[in-house]
Parts: sequence; structure tokens; C-alpha cells
Amino acid sequence: MRATGIVAEYNPFHNGHALHINKTKELLGQPIIAVMSGSFVQRGEPAFLDKWTRAQLAVVGGANLVIELPTCFSLRSAEHFARGSVELLAATGLVNNISCGTEHPETNFTDLAANYYKEETQSLIKKYLSEGFSYAVANEKAIGHSLASPNDILAFEYAKACLKENIDLHAIQREGAGYNDTDIQALASASAIRKAWRNGNLEEIKECMPAFVIRTLRTTIAGCNEHRLWSLIKYSLVTKTPEEIAAVTECSEGLENLLKSAEACSTLNAASKLCTSKRYSTSRIRRLLMQLLFNKPIAELRQEHPAYIRILAFDNTVGRELLKEMKKTATLPIINKLGKNPAHGQSKAFKESLELDILATNLRELVSNTDTNLNKDFTTSPYIRY
Repeated sequence: MRATGIVAEYNPFHNGHALHINKTKELLGQPIIAVMSGSFVQRGEPAFLDKWTRAQLAVVGGANLVIELPTCFSLRSAEHFARGSVELLAATGLVNNISCGTEHPETNFTDLAANYYKEETQSLIKKYLSEGFSYAVANEKAIGHSLASPNDILAFEYAKACLKENIDLHAIQREGAGYNDTDIQALASASAIRKAWRNGNLEEIKECMPAFVIRTLRTTIAGCNEHRLWSLIKYSLVTKTPEEIAAVTECSEGLENLLKSAEACSTLNAASKLCTSKRYSTSRIRRLLMQLLFNKPIAELRQEHPAYIRILAFDNTVGRELLKEMKKTATLPIINKLGKNPAHGQSKAFKESLELDILATNLRELVSNTDTNLNKDFTTSPYIRY
């Protein structure tokens, strides 16, 4: 069997996601394996719904199999997020295409990626970085092409990773609202949907999502308690020196001192605004603050490659066949459900990555709006759609 991979967060699943899955199936005629961020997402916050619920909604929405992107990739920059996702899809032994949504599908991201790896381009990137440009801007200047949106940046990073894995990248026109738009419409962004939900406007967002997602939101307490989340982060800021902050986050260029100054802030939003600048995006600052919350040696977060394939959900027809085939073709261990000692006999990277994922699930529970239910990774089985 062959499959198409989709990298997503489904935070939450909405009409745009369903449209992307349908277009991808029409274009490539293959089943869909989605790799999805787990308990924390790349913009630097706990996921809106737990990973099993989001995976379930994705399968109901058309994906055939959903696997988890480990926290050591989901809570890092676009480059590491994309690389971890593509390597994980490649490790299934089934994925030969990856589909991504972008505002500019006419851009040849594969050619841009090939240009990126040229020796002269790498020299230019180092030059621009030495002149004080951010990594993203240095990339754009070196490859001679503006990446105008977060989705363009991700498409470029997917293309870089796909070249190394011999996977074909297909860019599909992204329709509707932009990544950060907060207007409500039929194809609204996840950001707009989360904002409307926080404001209590569930009726307003009915047009933005399939009916099965709305039914889930009516019976599930979503989101996180921002006050509780900030209290935990602020405690870490107050009790750590800048050097200790740097030891557990991907700070550079003295960013640990900037983060330390945020201990005087009264909210997470205020801390993010204080530290955000042209050089340091809000998402990067928030990822650093979330990394601080984990309080793990930074080496454990900087995993080079995925160490396992964690199954979150699948349908009982095509998805089950994909999983059956994957057990023959996968180049990484497959996890369905955790046993009492799931890392026994596995590598150091496997152990550290899994511990981080379990911690992420527990941290999300601690700051959620629901009653805390710890160690769900040990008690929750993959969702199967019959």
C-alpha cells in the first residue's frame, strides 16, 4: 500500500481541514496518514482539545490513520517541526507523497529547497545571520524568494525534508481565512474559532466546522486555564536564574535575560508582548515559555530524529489495513498503547522522547478547564472508527 501524508494540528478540526483532505484524495487517489501534534502545538500553547479527541475528529473528517508528532518536534521551530513530521511519515514505509496547504501553491517549493542546500546559499545564510538578520529572513534573502505566510514557510521546510526522504511534495491552494485571521467565516482559521469559543460564541462558529465537531465541543470542555498556565510559568521564571532558564529552553543571544524580565508580568499575553520584537516572533517566545514549563535539559528536547510511531486513531477499513501493512514496513517501533514499562529495551532517545510526551499530556491536564486526569497516556487506547 502507498499513502499520502498530511502534517496537521487540527486545533480544532474545521472546514478548511476537511476540504484539504478531500482535495488531496481527489488529486492523488491515496489514503491519508496524518501526523498531528500531541498535547502542545507549534504556536506555543497547550492543544485546544486532547490529542485523542482531535485524532478522532480527524478520522471522522476523512483521515484514515493519525499518528502523533512527539513534543520534541511539535514545540520547536518550523524547521524542526517539519523535519520531524516528514521523517515520521517516511518511517511508516508507506508514504510517498505529502500534501500541504498554502496560499501560493504555484511556488516551486522543491526547487527552492534544492537551492537552499547549495554551498553558496549556505554561505549567504551564514553571512546574513552574522549581520543580525533572523533565521527566517536570512533564508529568504539567501534563496531569493519571499515566504509570505506561515504556511509558505512550512511548505518550504516540508520540501527541504522531503528531498532528503525522496518523498514528493504537493502544495494545494489554501482557501478562506489566513493562518492568523480572526474573522468568522465558513472557512475560518483555527485561531478565529478558538477566539470565538473563548468569548462564548459557540453558535457563531457553527458554520466554520463540520457538525460532528460542533457536537463534540458541546459535550467537551476545551481550552486551557490561562491563569493557571501563567502561574506555573511565572513560578519557573521567578525561581530560576537566567542561566537556569537557558539550560531548559532553546534561548540564544541572551534571550534568557529577556524571558527573566517577564516575571513581572501579570498575564501570559503581557509576557509574550513584552518579549516579542521584529527579531523574536510571538510564537517563538511562547514556545520558549512552554519549554520552560517542561523543565527538562534542553538536550532532551533537541532530538534529532523520531524514535517511534505512536498511533492515535484509525478507521476500521483502510486505516486498519495501513496499520497492518505498516507493521511490516515501518523502520521505527510502533506504539498502540503504553504498557507498564514502555521504554524497556528501547533507545535513550525513545525513553526521553516518550517521557516528554507523557509529561506534555499531564501538563495539559493540569492547565485544562476540566478535572485533572493524569497519566492518560497509559489508560487511553487509539480511537477506532467502525
